Amino acid sequence: MSSFNVAISEISTIDATRNAKQHNNQGVIFMKEGDLEAAMKEFKIAIALNPNVQATSVYYNNLGQVYMRMYALNNNKLFPMWAQKCFEQALLGDCMNFVYYKNLVNVYEARGILNSKVTYHLSQKDKNPYSAIILGLIYLKQNKIGAAVTILDDFCVQNPDLIITSDVKRLLANYQFI
Repeated sequence: MSSFNVAISEISTIDATRNAKQHNNQGVIFMKEGDLEAAMKEFKIAIALNPNVQATSVYYNNLGQVYMRMYALNNNKLFPMWAQKCFEQALLGDCMNFVYYKNLVNVYEARGILNSKVTYHLSQKDKNPYSAIILGLIYLKQNKIGAAVTILDDFCVQNPDLIITSDVKRLLANYQFI
């Protein structure tokens, strides 16, 4: 058998989904170990390998978390901007993950743009029911508990069959006596 035939027989197809998941998992390990640069690279590779599937939302969320940890370490104002883009991408791919909403609102707080986002999401609430989740979380950050409970409860009443509604109800349970 020639060396060319051996090389041909060793070629295998690339499984982008499996490889993306492996890079994400490696990124999670690096993040836990505190190697944020390596984690960032792994998450970016995972996103690039499989950019148009729902699982990529996890990779974007993880990359956003890395940016926020980097921001906590050195206060570079670019990191929250990059994290915001990541969390927004995560939500575009999976709008039913409550953690992504929390992460996005945390970025708004880090960037000092909670008030402008209230204005924006109030204007979007009738067009996009998920804006109510963001509004409720912003109101909680601003210690406007009554407004938060009202808007989140209204979301639950209007969207009882959405998967994310149970997460919103669990959050509301923390404020049921207020």
